[in-house]
Amino acid sequence: MKKLSKILALLLAPAMVLSACSSGQTGGGSEKPHYVIGVIPFNDTAAEQIEWNSYLKDYVGPALNIDFKFAVTPTDASHAVTIVEELSLAGAQGILSVVDYPSAVQKAEELGLWYIRSGGLSTMTEYDQVKDIPHYLGTMGPSLDEEYTAGYEMVKYYIDAGKKDFLVFAAILGIYLPSDMHVRRFEGMRDAFLEAGAEYTAPASGSVIEGPGVGEFATGTSGLNISVVYGYPLESLDATFHDRFTQAVSGKTFDAVPMAAEGSQNMNTWLNGAGITGAVMGEVGAFTPTAKELFESGVLNYLVGKYASSMGPAVVALINAIDGHADVVRNEDGTGSRLNAPFWTASSLEDFQEKQEFDSVTDPAFNEAVMSKYIVRLHSDVTREDFAKFASFGYDDLKALR
Repeated sequence: MKKLSKILALLLAPAMVLSACSSGQTGGGSEKPHYVIGVIPFNDTAAEQIEWNSYLKDYVGPALNIDFKFAVTPTDASHAVTIVEELSLAGAQGILSVVDYPSAVQKAEELGLWYIRSGGLSTMTEYDQVKDIPHYLGTMGPSLDEEYTAGYEMVKYYIDAGKKDFLVFAAILGIYLPSDMHVRRFEGMRDAFLEAGAEYTAPASGSVIEGPGVGEFATGTSGLNISVVYGYPLESLDATFHDRFTQAVSGKTFDAVPMAAEGSQNMNTWLNGAGITGAVMGEVGAFTPTAKELFESGVLNYLVGKYASSMGPAVVALINAIDGHADVVRNEDGTGSRLNAPFWTASSLEDFQEKQEFDSVTDPAFNEAVMSKYIVRLHSDVTREDFAKFASFGYDDLKALR
């Protein structure tokens, strides 16, 4: 019966993937080659993923003649492998994934599909498992150093602004191993507090993910009052989160809430429910319509985040590989690359609006003109070094190209 179910799933796969969303195929006569690229999301309903998908479907697809096949979010490694099989049956030549599953990369190799992970760098453990696979192009996104700096500069911003009473949403979980990005963001926050004169006592294990999840802060010479809540506010993942939140905020007031993940809207609701109002919030998240509403309402006033067209370099990487030029994407020794793609930062509504308008639906930051310069088929002199620089363009770099 199990075998029959799997066979039926494979037979139905093309319909599933195609119903998810396809785009970009132009009519006959186009001079541009036609590509088919599968997309594996990290969360179908996340505002960040929706913005990425819109950029790919509504802009990149028509501009570069790409038919994107959007899969559902994988529930585990086995499901991710099945999704790769489904995308292959749907005609995909390459896969742009926003999640890490080494087994999915292995399956893509078996099926002859190019594979790149974007939206964040894979952990070294996961990267080492797949870096030598011939069809693995690499991983692309903010580096762990960027993640650390995001947390550090956010807290430094609030300290410099005169904030004294902090609630830190660490986001990392004490119940299972979190992603390295959350750990590094918290470490950046911690070090900014220590630099200001606060004291920190780590858990007995010395790890931010053991025991109580994070250690405890003391005022020291800083004049700062720092409370921390860690975990994840979903009962299915972390049934004790709300108890810890209540304990962390009980009898206190806050004027700043730096967060190692997005969630200002929920955090504002929780604080209001506890009778606490007036705190400004900063998060590591994304430039989305939700973030815009939060800036406009005054809840959010600091954002370190990704943005809709930040998927552009990964698409160009797949185009080059499909065209037979994977060498400009992969490392010189033939392994998959680890290319840094920096965050953008906004510290005011005006700053946020400027950056969001720069990455508009009709003329995104990574637009056709910028991306085309790094497609080897169009510019044969593109080198590995050129492509790495292109992938690492920040806001100022992209603005200078306009």
